[in-house]
This record gives sequence, structure tokens and C-alpha cells, in this order.
Amino acid sequence: MFRPPLFLLSRILLLPLAFASASRAQDPAALLRRAERVKDAWPEVVITLRVTTTKPGVSPAGGMFSVEAKGRDKSRIRFLNPSDAGKSVVQVGDEVWLVLPNTRNPIRVPKSHRLEGGFSAADMARTRFAEDYDAVLERADVLDRRNCAVLRLTAKAGKNPSYPVVRVWIDEKEGLYRRAVFLVSSGKTARDTTFDEYRPFHGVLSLARMTIVDTLRPGTTVVEYLDYEKKSLPDSLFDVRVAPPL
Repeated sequence: MFRPPLFLLSRILLLPLAFASASRAQDPAALLRRAERVKDAWPEVVITLRVTTTKPGVSPAGGMFSVEAKGRDKSRIRFLNPSDAGKSVVQVGDEVWLVLPNTRNPIRVPKSHRLEGGFSAADMARTRFAEDYDAVLERADVLDRRNCAVLRLTAKAGKNPSYPVVRVWIDEKEGLYRRAVFLVSSGKTARDTTFDEYRPFHGVLSLARMTIVDTLRPGTTVVEYLDYEKKSLPDSLFDVRVAPPL
């Protein structure tokens, strides 16, 4: 029977401890700020999305969306499927409205308003973990063969994010979000999101695909980011009193 040399065995046993020590030495806030660079690269942007939802016993359903986002607090999500023509969701700060074609008044809805499957208005509300949450480093973990720092986030005083507690996995080598588990006030997991793919769009590293597993309502939603376009967006675009341009 082969027995590894004692010095090699000791190195193998010490590797997890060394990695954990390196993780603890990192500043959780700095890890978040580094990961946020992907969102910060697009201060004003038009994003084209394809969203596909799978539920037990039901054929997959999907939709196409165009998201016009300005800063972290303004977005207009347009429904591109012919059956939803003229429909959009507008978010300004913590307020979200559903705008329907041929109606005079928009409908106030919560951020949790679902656009397709587990994909909600909150997903495009440009939440910044670094600004909305206090972070502590819980532990080190290996996710899909990537060494990750696992951070526990709790909402900062005066902030009102959609979920009071979030646990995030940040790839320590590339500084990218790889997973986020969102918890409700009771501590129960509401959703488990993985950030499956990043790639350059027009030379800018960006999220290309994420998967949302809804634990409160059975179903899995895949969001594909098909294109990003930098564009100057007027504030009137996010005024629900103004008819949106087609």
C-alpha cells in the first residue's frame, strides 16, 4: 500500500487551513466592492434578456425583455413578446409600477412583482450589496472547483432591500459573484441564485447567464443576457405619467 511522505501529507492537510486563513484576512466590504464592478461598468444601459422558466409537470415558458436602466434606482422593463406588446414595469427607487397598454393609470406593485417565473422586478432594481448590506466573512468554500469566500449580508440601518439577509459566494481569484442565497425575515431560504456565466459584451466583462431556483414556489428560472448597449437615457423615460416611446 502506497503511503505518501510525511512532509507531503502535512502539506495536503494544511491546504484547507491556509486557504481559510487567507479568506479571513480579506476585508468583506472590499470583496463586495470588487464584485460590484461588473454592474458598475454599465451606469446607463439597455439590456436584452431571454427568460425561461421550468416548473414540475408544466412545459417550459419564456419571455423576452428589454431593460433600460439608469444608475441603480431607475429602470423600465419592456415585455417584448407579441402577446404582451406595450406592457412594461417601471422602477424608481423603492417604487415599482406596472404600465399596461391602453390604460390611463399605472398600477403600483411590489418589487417582488414577478415578470416571468422566478424573475422579478427586484432582479433589475440594481441592488448593490456593498451599499445596502453590512458583510461578515463566514467561511471559505469550494464551488464548482472555485475557491470562494462566503459572506453573510444583513441589511444596513435605513436600507430596505427586498431580502433582509443574503449569503453570497465570491470567487476569490476573479472577484465575481458565483452564488447568492436570499433569506426572508424568518430565516427561511426564499431563492437560490447562481451566476453561471460571465463574458465580455462590447469589450466589457458582464453577467451572461444566471439561474434562479425558487424555494417558496417550485420552479427554476434561467435568465440569459443576450446583449448590453451603453445608451444615454432621459429621466422622462422613467416617469409613469409620461407615455413611453415605442
